[in-house]
Amino acid sequence: MENKKQKIWNLFRDNMECFLTYCFFGWVYESIWCCLIYHRRGFINRGFLFGPWLPIYGIGFFIILGVFKLLRVKKPILVFIVGGAIAACAELIASYIIDAAGMDPMWDYHAEFLNFDGRIALVPSLMFGLLIWVALCLIHPGIKKLQNKFRESKAHNIGFIIIAVLFFIDLIARIWLGSNI
Repeated sequence: MENKKQKIWNLFRDNMECFLTYCFFGWVYESIWCCLIYHRRGFINRGFLFGPWLPIYGIGFFIILGVFKLLRVKKPILVFIVGGAIAACAELIASYIIDAAGMDPMWDYHAEFLNFDGRIALVPSLMFGLLIWVALCLIHPGIKKLQNKFRESKAHNIGFIIIAVLFFIDLIARIWLGSNI
């Protein structure tokens, strides 16, 4: 019984750590690349939460990971190309959903080279392809190695619990207080 509980805990912790890691890296990308470098507007917390995490990137990572496992894409150049194509399709679909929901667009690529109706464009799709390549070919294998190395560490488990609790408090607070967008 204890072994089964440990396996469930490890599976939950490992997946939640990956989720939180990609939420954080998505926040870094959006807050630093998009705001400071690309738009030159200064630092802006691009997330809808208080903390440094964007859940869409955590969710998106697991979708991408599932699609890549299904397609059996492993060659780095194909990870980049397929990743960029998947990201472009996801952005296009999301833009139509946002329109159908009557919300204001969350991005506008009209000024971008090779854009389609301002919904998708070449450079952002290439950037997402690069990010997916970095995530699947570099970051994710590193995370898995660290998880295996520190699986039984109490400090690792305590650190994870603290960060996960902070994330859930942030999520509940944001739901209670409303969006900051």
